[in-house]
Amino acid sequence: MTRNFRLTVDLKGVLQGVGFRPAVARLVSDYNLDGWIRNQSAFVRLSICGPLDKIESFIAVLPKKLPPKGVFTSMERIALDEVTDWEKGFVIKESLSTLENRISIPEDLVMCDKCRTDIFDKNSRYYGYPFTSCTDCGPRYTVVKGMPYDRVTTTMQKFKMCPDCESEYSDFNDRRFHAQTIACPACGPSLSLFDNKKNRINCNPLKEARASIKNGKIVAVKGLGGFLLACDPFNEEAVKRLRLKKKRPHKPFAVMANGVEILKKYCLVSEIEEHTLTSSAGPIVILDFKTSEDVSRLVPKEFELIAPNTGTLGAMLPTTPLHQLLAMRLDGDDTPDFEFLIMTSGNRGGEPICTDNEDAFDTLVEIADLFLIHDRDIHFRNDDSIVMKCSENISIIRSGRGYSPSYLKLKNKISENVLAFGADLKNSISIGFNDEIITSPHIGDLENPVAIKGAEQIIKEFPRYLKFDAGAVVVDLHPDMHSSRLGRKYAEVLNIPVYEVQHHYAHGASVMAEYGLNESIALCFDGTGLGTDGTIWGAELMHINKQGFKRLGTFRPVHLPGGDAAVKEPVRQLIARFAQSDEKVDDSWLDRLNITKREFDAWTIQCKRGLNAPLTHAAGRLFDAFSALLGIAPKSITYEGQGAIWLEAAASQSKKSKDLAFETFVIDDFINVDFSGIFSSFAVAPPLKNDIPMLAMGFHKAIINAGFKMALFGRENTGCSTVVLSGGVMMNRIITNGLAELLKNNGFEVFLPQIVPVNDAGISIGQIYAFGGNR
Repeated sequence: MTRNFRLTVDLKGVLQGVGFRPAVARLVSDYNLDGWIRNQSAFVRLSICGPLDKIESFIAVLPKKLPPKGVFTSMERIALDEVTDWEKGFVIKESLSTLENRISIPEDLVMCDKCRTDIFDKNSRYYGYPFTSCTDCGPRYTVVKGMPYDRVTTTMQKFKMCPDCESEYSDFNDRRFHAQTIACPACGPSLSLFDNKKNRINCNPLKEARASIKNGKIVAVKGLGGFLLACDPFNEEAVKRLRLKKKRPHKPFAVMANGVEILKKYCLVSEIEEHTLTSSAGPIVILDFKTSEDVSRLVPKEFELIAPNTGTLGAMLPTTPLHQLLAMRLDGDDTPDFEFLIMTSGNRGGEPICTDNEDAFDTLVEIADLFLIHDRDIHFRNDDSIVMKCSENISIIRSGRGYSPSYLKLKNKISENVLAFGADLKNSISIGFNDEIITSPHIGDLENPVAIKGAEQIIKEFPRYLKFDAGAVVVDLHPDMHSSRLGRKYAEVLNIPVYEVQHHYAHGASVMAEYGLNESIALCFDGTGLGTDGTIWGAELMHINKQGFKRLGTFRPVHLPGGDAAVKEPVRQLIARFAQSDEKVDDSWLDRLNITKREFDAWTIQCKRGLNAPLTHAAGRLFDAFSALLGIAPKSITYEGQGAIWLEAAASQSKKSKDLAFETFVIDDFINVDFSGIFSSFAVAPPLKNDIPMLAMGFHKAIINAGFKMALFGRENTGCSTVVLSGGVMMNRIITNGLAELLKNNGFEVFLPQIVPVNDAGISIGQIYAFGGNR
């Protein structure tokens, strides 16, 4: 007689909201076993009954049968008992909330291929339905209001399932079995179209919105994690109007392409980039345009207004049924398919994207002509993620839809529950406990009150989901950062200690956290960060280990005449470089830079006397100054990193380079890199226009060689051959690819961030690792 057993296990990982329970139900049926499964706050509990050999075979194969976004981290066997009587069949039990702190809410998932087929199938009840989803796709993070993850803890709670949806939800052979966001035209969310005076338009919302876009209108579209502004990228007047209304004269717009093959007509799309575009994350991917026959043209003529002077295009594919139905026509719609649509953030300049219908009406009324909205609430804001190919891998620039909340497993346990508040720009909040760091999606720049409210929502709700009590707070060393003030305020309310972590130390530590490194040399190049000596750092060579960090080198400092004004006006930074060189500057520079002699003299005196001219070591400021020297940067910067981005684009036009010499000198076991000679050599006359691409490439090679010499110095002084690269400058692919290759060819082991954003969005992760994850 066959002996039967009941095995109960607790499964941990990202298993809630990814279709895990339905997948288990189908697998249990394949093995002819019985039992039940239940979501709990901290884990998923599974109990199965049957012959022991079948149970063990099932358990062995289970981790290999996860849904696409499922992540399995551990399995704990709770009990194994022999049984003679048990309930036959397999049941998904009602979820149970527990006190243990562990969250496994997954990221929002882009529309799957089967749902895409459904919305264009006239025989499907989901034909033309913009909120079609299943267990493999649809909203997750943006609609969740509590744990465990079930319909009643999401913003879908108010939509009662119709009998047809109930039937699919209950049938474990259906791919919508226990799909918490299941909905159809009979019972789910619906679209409406409004004008910018809040008047509802009596029409087919999708059809009218598509026709309006074709006719040059700007439409605010409520997407998965917030509003987007849509218009026809090939309608010149519409794009100009969007730029004017958004007060965004130069910053590139993201586009949505109606398929990879359409993108390939204009852009170079590698295998890994195509895989990323079509993945369940579906981020915006920064792609290079195909080389033009006109070597003077950085951007194809059709895209000049969309991505001026960059040589790249930020593109994604349709991420939801709504986006797909905007791009492609249904029967009875006379508006042709769109190859591309601009899909840019639905906000005013510098603010986070709108999520609430009323807020969108108030905020976007001066920008949008029409509002395509729906009645499914967005609980958490979530921007589109942005990634790029760097050194043959994909690196995250902005972590949002599809990638966040992110979960980073550490080698060592953190001694105390900690909440890290990150930086002011590209802010993210991280929570560290046990051996894990959980990081919020991109929040935004905290100079904006709306972004601060978003950060406060994360700070309030993430610990509630986790049942997490912070024992400490970590902030940036700079006391006047909004993030630092927010962290100190939080710590004061809870009466817990606050710890400071220097900005570039956090940059290096963030990459070490991703790879589980205990020691490294860190090259952290960016635009700013308060140093322990009170000056502005930003071109840092550090040795980082379990004891902390030691600063080993930097770029020679230079004044910023006018402080923040110099960051916005790169020409001031160029004058500061000339002032540092002590060379007589030819008067021809005044016309070239479109400045007066009075301005030139005033900025020079500021630098010579140190009047409202703080010192900076930052590599980002060096890029600004050289882009001004070449006449590439505008007189006034209109978006962060503009001068550096345009300088990289200019360099990419040239396969040749002009040598630009820099000097290094060592004082007290500290290496300094001096670029003043480069600028002094141009004091006598501006460079020739034909030389600009070669000089731009020469500048990039000088930065690469400087970083390499710094790393060599670090290895000689520490014996460490492990190098991590971080900071906003490392988003420059010429720099990162060239530096990584040079280091690897000379015996270094090089680590570039992939999961952790390379810019300030990764700071909160590094703060936690520096605080306790590397101890």
